[in-house]
Amino acid sequence: MPQAPAFVGDLATSLLGRRTDVLDVREPAPGFLELELRAEAPSGGWQRGHEVQFRITPSLTRRYTVRTVGGPESEHISILAATEAAGPGTAWLRSLRVGDRITALAARYWPLREHGTRRLYLGDGCSLGTLDAYAQRGAASVGAVTVAVAVEVPAPAVAPLAERWPEYRFLPAGEAPGVALQSWLERALREGEFKGSGLDGALLLGHAQSIQRQRRALTDSQALSRRAITTKPYWSTGKTGL
Repeated sequence: MPQAPAFVGDLATSLLGRRTDVLDVREPAPGFLELELRAEAPSGGWQRGHEVQFRITPSLTRRYTVRTVGGPESEHISILAATEAAGPGTAWLRSLRVGDRITALAARYWPLREHGTRRLYLGDGCSLGTLDAYAQRGAASVGAVTVAVAVEVPAPAVAPLAERWPEYRFLPAGEAPGVALQSWLERALREGEFKGSGLDGALLLGHAQSIQRQRRALTDSQALSRRAITTKPYWSTGKTGL
């Protein structure tokens, strides 16, 4: 969770603040909350994959990703957030109620740079909303194909998430982050699951150390070159602020 002096947060709010109304709060699966918001659009409008921040305290913010955009004048957006971790961010999310007015911080949309047109998407629960946003953006692009989306989530969330997204693969997380996803990826590479798919790009999100192992597996197996893999860590073992 990013941290900065309160005056920096005040400045960011004055420059990037967007009036936002909470339209709906629901729990689609254990460990996840989905927010439906009506938010003033930044320059260029809201986009799937748009990064948005909220001030949790005067000196703490938390980043999320816009998963869907729609409604009148495209000011209706949705955000899917993981709530498994205990902390001020989760407490703030769970305190939200329909009708609350909050402030979103958002600038013009700058997408992650993806490679290729036949892509693999890997991540954990905190990156599910982002992975879905980019997979759907890819599906809407001419010539782009999603080869696979695999996400490691808390075991109780597997069934409800799989029912909602049957085209994605949800893996029950074990005691250590990334182990279940790494095991699935190594087996898929060993058994040639991606051969013949034309796989030429990947987006790896979430736990920093897990991303490193996933990238190494993809490059060591020669499934992809390092330059074809986009990575973005959201959190890291032993560190905060990512």
